[in-house]
Amino acid sequence: MRRPEFIARQSACPSGFFGHVLARVMAVETAPENDITLDLLELVPKDAVLEIGFGHGHTIARAAERANQGLVAGVDVSAVMLRMAARYNRRLLRGGQADLRLADAASLPYHDAHFDKVYSVHTIYFWPDPLRSLREIRRVLRVGGRFVLGFRYDEEALQNFPAPIYALRRPDEVRRLLWESGFECLRIEERQTGARTLYWAIAVRPQEICQD
Repeated sequence: MRRPEFIARQSACPSGFFGHVLARVMAVETAPENDITLDLLELVPKDAVLEIGFGHGHTIARAAERANQGLVAGVDVSAVMLRMAARYNRRLLRGGQADLRLADAASLPYHDAHFDKVYSVHTIYFWPDPLRSLREIRRVLRVGGRFVLGFRYDEEALQNFPAPIYALRRPDEVRRLLWESGFECLRIEERQTGARTLYWAIAVRPQEICQD
């Protein structure tokens, strides 16, 4: 069934009462995918890690369990999600282990090479300029730092997600975007979650090489 544009727009930037409802549904539906992402990220206790599009904030909490001596930060474009995630992670915020901000991937409020790991799931569809966003992610990631990007691409999604809102990209296109933005793409993994086909791109920020 084709997703109505209203729901698609809410997925891109949840707002109001419906945004709260959608976030609670997504917290359940996407939990396995977010856990796979954290596994691929290979977090260690002292990591500084950033989530792009934290939504309900449950994955922030799970990341903080693994990076329990570091910092887990997150940005989201939705003020509703910021309030919801801040309530869910209030203990981490009070203790200084988490930092949540209203921002988008194209303009991250962190200085260069601030993070050891960055991850994002189901957000690339909504980036107006994916190259700009990926370059910004690369900027805040330290040299050798890992970036994990989860995304969906299958026939059902192509038919049911409205194209003006969801820009679904093939795995080879995502690989190209990563390369053009200065990442080294280590690999792209494909996995089935129910009837859905999902992909995870695992990339690193390489050492810059100065040439004469």
